[in-house]
Amino acid sequence: METSVSRYDFAPITGSESTPEGYLRVWCRAARTGTQLYRKADGSQVREYRPPEEVSSPESLSTFGMKPATWGHPPVLLDAANTKQYQVGYSGSQVRYNDGFVEVALVVTDQDAIEKIKRKDATEVSAGYKVDFDPTPGITPEGEDYAGVQRNIRVNHIAIVPRGRAGPEVRLLLDRMDAADAVSASPEYEMAPQSSSIASPVMATVKLDGLEIDLPAEAASAVQSYSRDMGRQLQDLTIERDELSTKLDSLQADFDTLAYEKEAAEGRADALEEQLADSAEGRLDTLELDKLVSERLATLQSLAPAFAEDFKFDGIDDASLYTQAYENLTGFAPREDAEPAYIQGVVEGILSARVDQDEAEIDAEIDEPTEDSEISEIFHEDSEDREDSTSTLRDALKGAGRGGVSPVEAYRTKQAEAWKRPLTATK
Repeated sequence: METSVSRYDFAPITGSESTPEGYLRVWCRAARTGTQLYRKADGSQVREYRPPEEVSSPESLSTFGMKPATWGHPPVLLDAANTKQYQVGYSGSQVRYNDGFVEVALVVTDQDAIEKIKRKDATEVSAGYKVDFDPTPGITPEGEDYAGVQRNIRVNHIAIVPRGRAGPEVRLLLDRMDAADAVSASPEYEMAPQSSSIASPVMATVKLDGLEIDLPAEAASAVQSYSRDMGRQLQDLTIERDELSTKLDSLQADFDTLAYEKEAAEGRADALEEQLADSAEGRLDTLELDKLVSERLATLQSLAPAFAEDFKFDGIDDASLYTQAYENLTGFAPREDAEPAYIQGVVEGILSARVDQDEAEIDAEIDEPTEDSEISEIFHEDSEDREDSTSTLRDALKGAGRGGVSPVEAYRTKQAEAWKRPLTATK
């Protein structure tokens, strides 16, 4: 069953400035979410929970604006009949909920209160409000136990107090923003006459890393506030660490890619160097090239009589030319096991014999071609039944030199007109 009760919280003033009228405008965090310890007149204590949805509700936030500011808590809740007696200023109309806190500005109009704040005789504010208390116990999302829940928060006044009950960690700071925590008391205890004797402190249990520690209520609240702040900082550092780790992984991937590309480029460079070296080694100088050209022309000129006038020598190597010349001169192909040197010797022998025969005929001025017996004597063999190619070769040589035009004369004419043909022997 919910009951309507009064509560007083404490939080630091977070900044101040003077107005043109000489008033002092101060900023404070007047309330926050989470659990807080409340001490009753009989000395017992209770932990109550204020959910974010209750603190941030528009109905609750609207009650923080344009409320009387007092010096200390008055003995009664304020109304139209008594406000003038206790008021030293008022809260502004701009109220903001930010990261679990209710932030509001106070305008202090009383000169004595202004001087005390500037001397730092007053370091905190304490909101006095009424709530509907739901005594249902539970555990907060952060893992804290509580004995009940505050609902329907309605602010009555905001007091400026010399010293709060949250210990040295919760103090009024005029030059920076700090997280605020507070320990509040019930009106009965707050307004009760203070005894001159030293009372025993009220103890509270704080959980740190799974350990339960008994501390005075004020110290316990300060430790809890510090622990929450450290938790937020640790969470922020963890997020930052994860982001840096992701960036590091990305940079490492980029580095590996560059290393691979560098290695591939070096491999291509090495291959090009080898190609250049091989090209330099295989490059022919001018003298060697001239020598090869001369040798090729000599071969073509010597073999020309064995080929037709329109025969094209382009792209045919010397060994193939000699083989073709052998077949043209003898009328048959050489044996498959014939050595290139043998084929070349036979061709050169036939061509030489033709040249010698033609020269002899010219010198002797003989009209008739040479008898077959003269050539037969050159290639005479003891056995007439020989089955190899030499018998066919002799038959081919018997007809050498016969015809209408002398072979020697035809050869000389061809040589004399060789300059008319391209050096590449395209015809």
